[in-house]
Amino acid sequence: MDQSDFDDLIRTQNMMLRSVTNESETDSKIRMMDIINDLVTDRNRKTQKEAVLVEAEMRGISESEANRIIDALKEDGIIIEPEPGYIKRA
Repeated sequence: MDQSDFDDLIRTQNMMLRSVTNESETDSKIRMMDIINDLVTDRNRKTQKEAVLVEAEMRGISESEANRIIDALKEDGIIIEPEPGYIKRA
C-alpha cells in the first residue's frame, strides 16, 4: 500500500465516522423528541423541562446529555423555551 492508497483509506474512514456520528446525533434527538411528545399536554402544549430531564434519565440518558440534546433541538428550531423551565414544540 502506497501513501496515496493510505490517504484514501483514511479519508474513507473519516467520512464513515462522520456519518455514524451524525446518525447517532439524529437518534438522540429523536429519542428526546419522543420524551417531549409523551410529556406535552394537549391543553397547554408545553411541559416542564425538569420532567423531561427526569424522564430522560429514567430512559438511560444522563442529565448533561439530555441538556445538550435539548440545546441542540432549540438551535435547530424544533423546540422552544416559551418561559423559563418549560419546553414546547416549535
